[in-house]
Amino acid sequence: MLRKLTIVVVAALPMLAGCTSDATGDHACAPIPAPDVTSAEGWLGRIDAEPDNISIAVDDGKGHTAGRRVDDQQPTASAMKVVPLAAYARAVAAGTLDPQERVPVAEWERWYLPGTDGGAHEQARTRLPGDTVTLDQMVSAMIRESDNAVPDYLRDRLGDRALVDAAAAGGWHNFSPFSKLGDMIRLLEPGVVDVWSAARRYSADPPYRKAMQSKPLPPYAVQASWAATTPTASAHQLASMHRSIATGSFGPGTDIARGQLEWQPAPDGYAAMGFKGGSFPGVLADAIYLRRADGTAATAVLLDRRIPETTWRTALQTLSEQEVLIRAMMEPDMLRRLTCSL
Repeated sequence: MLRKLTIVVVAALPMLAGCTSDATGDHACAPIPAPDVTSAEGWLGRIDAEPDNISIAVDDGKGHTAGRRVDDQQPTASAMKVVPLAAYARAVAAGTLDPQERVPVAEWERWYLPGTDGGAHEQARTRLPGDTVTLDQMVSAMIRESDNAVPDYLRDRLGDRALVDAAAAGGWHNFSPFSKLGDMIRLLEPGVVDVWSAARRYSADPPYRKAMQSKPLPPYAVQASWAATTPTASAHQLASMHRSIATGSFGPGTDIARGQLEWQPAPDGYAAMGFKGGSFPGVLADAIYLRRADGTAATAVLLDRRIPETTWRTALQTLSEQEVLIRAMMEPDMLRRLTCSL
């Protein structure tokens, strides 16, 4: 089963006991909690216990950071979708795309492989009924519900150069365009090598599309092995994209990208919160920013891999790692506690 993450909004957060500090800012670490995924406390223990599988990068925007393996590549699932969003935003800003253009749902669904996105497309269609949607609404489905068809539609329409250039504008250099649809086809047909060609064939060849749709998903263990071979990024690369959008250094298209990422309310005291996360079997990814009224921004990225099935399924239900990230951006004490776990 393939599922995506939706952020849990944290408004008022209680302080947890943690590292002790003196007047100079030096601190001693309290005992690390036992590993668990049902609470923020447990996630601090899990982060400590999984140094080879969890990479993390937190910057509170005020000169304080915490990180581990920030440049290492790991699968990111749908967190990668910030790049096609950025390319869309630049195209709208340049006048290449009209966000109010009506797109037939049938055109959108040429890139949709049912049963492989945890119900994201169906949820998006419930929110966006009708035979046509605006281009901007389609893009919102990619971010809110994490629809997998939209990034391939945008890649086909904008071209690879637009994606590479958009990533570079966000500080992510040497970006390689991906295909959600093509990777899903590769899961169903392991012999597929050129995933983009397979995706384009699926979109244009109804008999091939029907054949792919008839194939069942393999067992979890096979999905988890496949997930380990899907496109990767580093915590630093994802954080750079989100920071550029949050601060405005991304340039033309910043407001358009913010309008999509900032669809959920921010914690008290912040102007906005942006988020894009994702999950594959055995993989979790979260990338979040908090934007302040003074123009500064905090960012946090966590990438986790090789997660046992029971632990992964429980983590998807609780999403407690998101509380750790948000609090680490907001609370100096939580940032110190996180540092103690790294």
